[in-house]
This record gives sequence, structure tokens and C-alpha cells, in this order.
Amino acid sequence: MKLRLTPLNIVSSLLIVSMVYLLISPDENRFDRLGSISLIVLLILSLITDQVFRRFIAGLKRIWVIELLFLIFVTVLTILIKFYVFS
Repeated sequence: MKLRLTPLNIVSSLLIVSMVYLLISPDENRFDRLGSISLIVLLILSLITDQVFRRFIAGLKRIWVIELLFLIFVTVLTILIKFYVFS
């Protein structure tokens, strides 16, 4: 099995670390579980999209470029939705 590091793998590991931090950190209102649920959904989506990109794209350099563009697109879309829908 060939292990390849991709941007979505890095994002997945950061999501796991943030979930563990939310569960360990004290919160008097217990909003940590609500944040962990959204992080679990993001983790599952990032793992699925990483596998889809690996299946359809052969080169590691292309995977890096396409996944970085995908992450930038998702980030910009999330910011736009946050500003225009929830303002």
C-alpha cells in the first residue's frame, strides 16, 4: 500500500485534533458536543473527497493542485455564505 500525503489528509488530521480538543476542553454550556458533530461531518466529507480524487487523478502533483484548489473553493464559498446568508 502506497501512502501519499495530500492536502485533504492534512485537513482531516487537523479536524481530528480539533475534535479531541473540543472533547477535552471544559465547557460549562456543553456546546463542545455540538461542535464535534459538525467536525465529524467535515471529517467524513474530507475523507470521501480525498478517496474520490485519488481514484480519478493519477499524479501526485495533480492531486495536490486540484485538492488545494478544492479547499480554496470550499473556503471562499463558506465565507460568502457566512457573510451573505447569515448577516
